[in-house]
Amino acid sequence: MYTDDEIEVTAETSPSPNRIDLRLGSRALGRTTSALLLTPRDWSPDSRRTWPVLYLLHGGDDGPECWLTRTDIARRAFEDDVLVVLPDGGRAGFYTRWRAPDQFGTTPDWPRFHLVELRNLVERWYRGSEVRAVAGVSMGGYGALVYAAGNPGLFAAAASYSGMVHTTRPGTPLLLRRYLHTVGERMSAMWGSRWIGRDRWLRNDPYHLADGLVGTPVYLAAGDGNRVRGDPPAPGDRLLERIVGPASHDLARRLASLSWPATTSFGQGTHDWPSWQRELARSWPFLLDALRSPGP
Repeated sequence: MYTDDEIEVTAETSPSPNRIDLRLGSRALGRTTSALLLTPRDWSPDSRRTWPVLYLLHGGDDGPECWLTRTDIARRAFEDDVLVVLPDGGRAGFYTRWRAPDQFGTTPDWPRFHLVELRNLVERWYRGSEVRAVAGVSMGGYGALVYAAGNPGLFAAAASYSGMVHTTRPGTPLLLRRYLHTVGERMSAMWGSRWIGRDRWLRNDPYHLADGLVGTPVYLAAGDGNRVRGDPPAPGDRLLERIVGPASHDLARRLASLSWPATTSFGQGTHDWPSWQRELARSWPFLLDALRSPGP
C-alpha cells in the first residue's frame, strides 16, 4: 500500500463495483481519516491512461457517504468517465487550518490533507489526472470556493451548492459559532475571535478572496428557503437557506464587479439534499465541460 512521510493508506476495500474505500493515516490531520473513490467504467489502477478528477466535499455534521446515499453521483462517475473523490472533511472541519486542537486532540490542517496529501495519492496511485474540479454542499460549498480561490489554477472549475461563501457577512459569524458549539467545537480553536483575529477571518472568506477566483469558472447555487412541491421537510432546511443563501448572491455580485461572472442557479429550494441533487444535475454539464478540457 502507498505510504510516504505525510500520508499512508492503512486499509483499502471495495464494498461494491467501481467503489474504493480508503483508510488514511494523515500527518496533516495528526490522525486517521477516510476517503471514498468512485471509479469510471474502464478505470484500472494499472491503466496507462489517467482520468479527470472531481472532488466532492460534504457539509457539516455529515461525511463522504452522504453523496452516495443522497445523490446519483456513482452513476454519473461510471457513465461519464470521471474519477470522483469523496474525502472526509470532519464533522465541523470547515476545510481550514485550525489554530488549536479540536475535540479529537489534534490541530488539523484540512487544506494540506485535501490539496497535498490526498491529491498526490490520487494522482500517483489511483490514476487521477491533473485536470480537477471541486464542488460541495453547505460547509463543502464553502470549502470548494475557498480552496479554488486560495490556489488559482489548481481546479478547472468550482461549484458551491448553498455554500456559506461570505463568512464575515453580518449574522454569519454568530451562526458559525453556534454551530461549532452544538458539535462540541470552539471558534477559538478554529479561527479565533471575529475582531481580534479579523485578518484570519478575511483570509478564510471566499467573498474577500474573490480575486483568486478570477480565471476559474464558478457555479453558485442557492435557494430562497421555499420547498419545491414534493420535497420532504427537514429540520431547519427553510430557515437555514434563508440565512445562508444570500451569501451566494453577494459573491455573484462581487465576481461580476471583477468582470468574471459566475454561472448562477438561484430560485426555489432549501438547505437539504433534494435541492442539492437538483443542483448537481443542473451543474453537471458545467463540471464536465471543465473536466474535459485539455488541462494545464
